[in-house]
Amino acid sequence: MNSDAAIRALGALAQGARLDVFRLLAREAPSGLAAGELGRLAGIRASTLSFHLQQLEAAGLIRSERRGRSLVYSLQIDSLHELFWFLGEDCCQGRTELCTPFTARIDAQLRGIDESLRPAVLFLCSRNSARSQMAEALLRREAGTRFDIHSGGLRPHEIHPFTLAVLEELDLDTSQLWSKDLGEFLGKVPIHYAITVCETANAECPRLHPFASQRLYWPFPDPVAAVGTEEERLTVFREVRDEIAERIRLWLQTELPGTRETPPMASGE
Repeated sequence: MNSDAAIRALGALAQGARLDVFRLLAREAPSGLAAGELGRLAGIRASTLSFHLQQLEAAGLIRSERRGRSLVYSLQIDSLHELFWFLGEDCCQGRTELCTPFTARIDAQLRGIDESLRPAVLFLCSRNSARSQMAEALLRREAGTRFDIHSGGLRPHEIHPFTLAVLEELDLDTSQLWSKDLGEFLGKVPIHYAITVCETANAECPRLHPFASQRLYWPFPDPVAAVGTEEERLTVFREVRDEIAERIRLWLQTELPGTRETPPMASGE
């Protein structure tokens, strides 16, 4: 990469919305995102998004391709590597102490976890609309004083109303629940336990949260996919809720290192 190409790349990134779009595509690399999904995640309307994507593509930072009926945008990984090299080639050829690995900050966070603090738990699923929200609320009730508890999604959507309904049936506090993007935690919060509760998120876990001290996989059926009458769908949500409650109980009572016995959940779960 020469100076002109580097200036074009850096100029394209020197705008808030474009930087957000670029970071979203970097997180999804190498698979990319359809324009509609990208706009939803970035909170940018289609006409504005199109302009920003054109700027990033002209700078050689992203590419587009037609997949079926969708136009999918993905990161130009080689161009990103070239930009990193252009910015760091002088120090990397001499003062290598200036060129720390890009994952150094994540590694430092993991090493610096203060074991005297409450361990942080992150429940992760694809949309953060049902299973991970249930797990967050259930663990907070059972062991909220022992853990700092969060949930997040790869592509977050609004919390499903049935999720809130079946949690409130158990008198669980849902006021602290809202849909959160994984980006709020990735590389920013030192996580002791990252617990994935769906297959979709687990498939992307190795690259999405290497920042966690321990990664656990607890797959549960997706209640949002249930069909039938309202009551039949609510029944599925209740079943998944109870499966998650039982899995949390097992973890707290028998699997968690150094754990102590915890009282059983209320009857009627």
